[in-house]
Parts: sequence; C-alpha cells; structure tokens
Amino acid sequence: MLTSINAKNLIKEHMPVVGSDNGQIAVVDHLEGTDIIKLEKDSEGQHHYIPLTWVDSVDDKVHVDRTADQIMREWSKTPPIAKPSVKDRAAPRPVNSVDATAGRPIVTRVLVRKRELEAALAALPASDARARLDLELALSTVSELLTGDLKHVPAMVAADMNRWLENNKHLAERATTPVVDPATGPATGPTRSVVDPGTGPVRTTEPPESSSTPNR
Repeated sequence: MLTSINAKNLIKEHMPVVGSDNGQIAVVDHLEGTDIIKLEKDSEGQHHYIPLTWVDSVDDKVHVDRTADQIMREWSKTPPIAKPSVKDRAAPRPVNSVDATAGRPIVTRVLVRKRELEAALAALPASDARARLDLELALSTVSELLTGDLKHVPAMVAADMNRWLENNKHLAERATTPVVDPATGPATGPTRSVVDPGTGPVRTTEPPESSSTPNR
C-alpha cells in the first residue's frame, strides 16, 4: 500500500494518472499535504484532487484503483479541508458547576458549588494543607451568605453570591467532578441531590473515588 512517506519519492510532477482501465485522466501537478494528489488543470482551467488511498501502484504512471470514468465522477474540484493533527487539537476544557448551572437561580448555583467544594475538601489528603485552607475559607464565606430567607434573597446578598461564585469558579477544579444541569443533560456518574429551598432538588455528581491534586 502506498503511504505518504514513499509517495513523496514515487509520485512526481507531470506523471500521467491512469485508471484501472488504463485510460489516462490527468497529469500530476504535485502532492497536496501528505495524502492528496493535486492534478494539473484540465481543458477548462480546472484543477482536480484525488486521495492517495486511490493509488494502487506507481511506475512511470500513477495507477488508480478505479476506472477513468469513475475517477472523473468522484474527484474533487476543491482541496479537502486538512484534519487537525493530534498535537493541534485543543485539550478538552473542564466544565465546572458555575458554568454548568448558568441561568439557574442564584441560590441553586451557590448550593451546588458549595456541595462540590465540600466533596473536594473531603477528597483532599490532610497533608495538602494549603489547598484545604483555600477550600475551608471559601466554604466559611458562603455559609455566611446562606442564612436567612433563601426564597427571598436581598439584591445585595445576591450580588455577594455572584461574586463568590466567580471568585471560586476554578477552585479545586481538578478535585471536583463537573456538575451537569438536569435541564440540559444527564450527569456522568453517581448522583445525589442538593435541595434548594426556593426551587427544589438539583442533581450533582458524587466526588471521584481517588483524589487528585487541586488546581488553585
């Protein structure tokens, strides 16, 4: 089988391209990338492109595994879009509950994030003193906000809750399991309920079994 490595050595410019019926359909212009052959312009001034996977063999000609008529029906007039390499693909970004619960009532969002941080704290080893301190401080702060009538939260308290969510949005991100809003999709893993006094239960995922280093 012809590969992109030996294709560069075998396929040269101006080589005839023939089908399985020995009918010549074009001439090689050059290799486009690693897996596409660009053909010289036809009588109408149009380039065409065929994939390297069509090539059966190469001698003084490029032999394609289909007839000339089939080639001309299936070739492309535009270069294919290059697929990103593994190196170029962006790593998936973690989704935290602050983003996952966007659009939900503020108390619901805070309760979900609070339970998420509590789970992260429980998963942390006692030796990780700095990370535990950050989590304990965040939980202490939010506990003061979650007092009084949570069905009718004053605007000033709601603003403080929003600020707390943003300040702790990425706290212990690697140590927590992302929350999926029930309104938009299922959670990936065992679930439990967080009860919001104002809106009812919100589903969250259980913390992972093994702890990981938190990302502060």
